[in-house]
Amino acid sequence: MNTLRRAGVVAAVCVFLAGCGLITEPGVRMVTDRAEMAAYVDRFNALQSDVRVELAWRETPFQSVLDGVQADLVVGEWLPSPAVLDRFDSLGDLVKPGGIDPSVFYAGLLSMGSRDNRIVLVPMSFSLPAVVFFKPAMQAELSSMFMPLDTLQSLSRAFNTPAKSGGFTAMGFSPFWNEDFIDDAALLFGARFRPGRNGLPAWDQDGLAKTVDFARSWLAEVNGGASADDAFFSRYHVQPWYKLVAGRKILFALASFTNYFSLPEEKRRDLDFRWLAQGNLIPVDTDVLFGGVLRSSRNKRGARAFLEWFSNASVQRSLLDVNQSRRIGVFGVTNGFSALKTINERELPQRYPFLLGRIPSEAILAFPETLPDNWLAVRDQVVRPWIHQSASGAEDQTLEKMLDEWVKGMKK
Repeated sequence: MNTLRRAGVVAAVCVFLAGCGLITEPGVRMVTDRAEMAAYVDRFNALQSDVRVELAWRETPFQSVLDGVQADLVVGEWLPSPAVLDRFDSLGDLVKPGGIDPSVFYAGLLSMGSRDNRIVLVPMSFSLPAVVFFKPAMQAELSSMFMPLDTLQSLSRAFNTPAKSGGFTAMGFSPFWNEDFIDDAALLFGARFRPGRNGLPAWDQDGLAKTVDFARSWLAEVNGGASADDAFFSRYHVQPWYKLVAGRKILFALASFTNYFSLPEEKRRDLDFRWLAQGNLIPVDTDVLFGGVLRSSRNKRGARAFLEWFSNASVQRSLLDVNQSRRIGVFGVTNGFSALKTINERELPQRYPFLLGRIPSEAILAFPETLPDNWLAVRDQVVRPWIHQSASGAEDQTLEKMLDEWVKGMKK
């Protein structure tokens, strides 16, 4: 049998065996740090036999991607930065009418997970910043689901209780008790942190200046200056924030809604919340959960099949039941508001009655942009400290200068 004829016979046999199911693709290896994904993978595997997903736990999936992890599918936070997005396959041929309809998602989330106008990541869930307070004391004063920044400030000013010896014995709120607050405020004021040159962030200077001015005026005009603010924090914030709220030592605390929901029910019984807002816009937390298919995947078809399955509204409704039956203890599907609008608007208020009338529409959500490379390190080591120092009057150099010094220090 000549070589060409032999090759033709082998190809025909392979096609026949594949059609009979005797030759199968390798399993789909999913890298994630989300424990609840185990239950969802079990359900996916039980419902069909064509694709089998296997889990591999990694503490920081985005870093695993940069380190060249061998996997097909990655589910995690902090995936939408240029350096990470470049490792993923385009999903533009999957997220389209006839596949996963893009209109079922929040458009801002799809944009965040895109690269060069190509959809690269499928959004799964997100959280919102909740301003938490002691329900019996504040219920009558807060009629809407919003907590505007100016209302937060005025109510906090009225609550502040000076001590005879100086400082405060009770304080309403501070922009620096929870560092996520500055991220939220920067998004609301239009700072627009996004990828710039050389992997560093770019931003809108006017929006950044408004963020710093807002925090500076709060410290100086409401909380008696940076030193009084810091002294109160050091003295009282050794206790958990929810105890300080319930004990009326502070009026408000900022918490990611998923963190608020994770409190035991008896600790939430006397607490309530409103969404942090400015101009009727609510900021979306930057730690959005995404799923993507690596370019190096050996089973892209299977990985895409899981994403398509997960992005179906009827599937997510069933996963809400899985959470309850298995007592997984997460909010929503993957411990957050779903990236599918219909799940949030129709299903969650039925499952969680306290959310009735509190589900924000897409139009009033302010979404982050694609993140700069090394965002977590840049944010924690440069951006947040610079804003804090600038608002406290202890920093006179520009953010550009501080970033430049940070880069030089990293090279040493």
